[in-house]
Amino acid sequence: MPPHSTPSVEEYLIAYSYIRFSHPEQSKGDSLRRQIEAAAEWCEHNKIHLDTSLTLHDLGSSAYTGSHRQNPDRHALAMFLKLVEQGKVSKGSYLVIENLDRLSREEEVPACHLLTSILMAGIRVVQLKPSELVLTEKSPGWDIMRAVMELSRGHGESAIKSERVGKAWREKKRRAREEGKLITHRLPAWIELRDGKRCLVPERARIVKRIFELTVAGYGLAFIVSKFTREGVAAFGIPKINEGRKRPQYSGKWNRPYIANILKDRRALGELQPYHRDGSPDGPPIKDYFPAVVSEDVWHAARAAAEQRRCKRGRASTHINVFSGLLKEARGGESYFVVQRGSSPSLVNNDAWEGRARLYSFPLLVFEDAILGWLREVNPREILEGVNGHDEVMVLEGELGEVEAAIASIEADLDAHGESPRQYARLRAKEARLAELNELLKPARQRAANPLSVAWGETQSLLKTYRAAQKRDPEDAGLRLRGALRRIIESISLLVVVRGATRLAAVQMWFTGGHHRDYLIEHKAATRGVAGSRQPQRWRVSLSDVADVDDLDLRRREDAEALAIVLERLNLAELESEERRF
Repeated sequence: MPPHSTPSVEEYLIAYSYIRFSHPEQSKGDSLRRQIEAAAEWCEHNKIHLDTSLTLHDLGSSAYTGSHRQNPDRHALAMFLKLVEQGKVSKGSYLVIENLDRLSREEEVPACHLLTSILMAGIRVVQLKPSELVLTEKSPGWDIMRAVMELSRGHGESAIKSERVGKAWREKKRRAREEGKLITHRLPAWIELRDGKRCLVPERARIVKRIFELTVAGYGLAFIVSKFTREGVAAFGIPKINEGRKRPQYSGKWNRPYIANILKDRRALGELQPYHRDGSPDGPPIKDYFPAVVSEDVWHAARAAAEQRRCKRGRASTHINVFSGLLKEARGGESYFVVQRGSSPSLVNNDAWEGRARLYSFPLLVFEDAILGWLREVNPREILEGVNGHDEVMVLEGELGEVEAAIASIEADLDAHGESPRQYARLRAKEARLAELNELLKPARQRAANPLSVAWGETQSLLKTYRAAQKRDPEDAGLRLRGALRRIIESISLLVVVRGATRLAAVQMWFTGGHHRDYLIEHKAATRGVAGSRQPQRWRVSLSDVADVDDLDLRRREDAEALAIVLERLNLAELESEERRF
């Protein structure tokens, strides 16, 4: 009789595609599409499952300094290396890259150390171009030499480019200091070239000067943005050429970061501050490089006024927003950020803070307590349905064991009592089912090995200890939880409806894999009256308890506006029960 056994581990391996390019401008070309398609084609040709739930894209990240393998919350390669180090990527898995120089362009020793550390962890590295190369910890010397040559070539190209660019920039900076020559044609938005000379654009220079004057007069960034928006002051932005006009018109909108840059940048003084590659100043500012818009007295007065306002009401909060990068205002799609309003931090929609929309704020700590409480109660198996195969594997492996036991029993009966047509028919049926189960187990085990389940496990662990960790090191606890949430959540839509002293927050969380959960938070602020004071109160319920959410997608503005009408008419008394408080 042929042996009956489960498939080897080799059959359940999966591949991850790592994609990187150095400059954001490359995203406009063919690099991203080319790398994605090449990895998918290789996996399909070799019948290896390509895991697409773990996004390994470092777009616009240089590999020359090695920064792309640091900070797992920011760089995809660093996150992958962390998962490998923790044993959360199965040994024997493949890391597919277009060329080894996508992995590193550092000097040969650190580049080779990076590659060999991945190989020694049991991960196979696949180079697709210029020729296919599959590396393992047992690769022959010739393949290792080819890999070292590719890494050396990549570093050499980057080193030569860096040296040439560095020399060119040093020469440009020297000529700018000594001869007043132009370093780059990228000029401030209020400067233009006329007959080779740097000149002010009069209407724009007046706006820059007004920004400084308003700041000295006590206006903050948000108030300046709001004032310019109401007055229809043309924003500096991307040039948009209109036929029949000699000068390009500019589209865009005012925002606080750009105005802050204008106020702290010495270009308004007519100076240019050159910088080294690491961001440190390269010598003193070059005076009279640009025509000045404001005097030094006005510039320093504006800086002093901005510094004084920084510590007043409306300042940025020091509380780590664990939902940063995930949270969007449902009506306009703008991000929420955290500001310190009074004694506690609040979530504020960015477009309102800049005067372009209505303000929809919500207490951060109330929101955080509600959402993290819900996440602690979520059953990851429900969210990972269709993504992971843990339950499926257990069911299939259970039946596999029963079928193998039945086959062994039939074989023993045949050995003991001789041939039997009936027993042979049963044996063939069991063997056919065994083959089916083995085929079904391949994709199920691949899904079960998905790092998304690992991310859920890590998140659940961090959620249980978050408050205790906050007391020890609030910044570290917040950043660790934020990194974990970004791996399991794609986006969170927040719709705030104000009903007097009560604020309703409809929340829709979209998880990686396509599932979502819908919640409603009610927060009633503390009030003081003749009869005394009432403490703030808060409730949380499933959004399905108060609205039909089957087809609701708060990422669509029309759905958000329709739900807002429902919440504005909602009977709040029905929400306020003891069991719904938190």
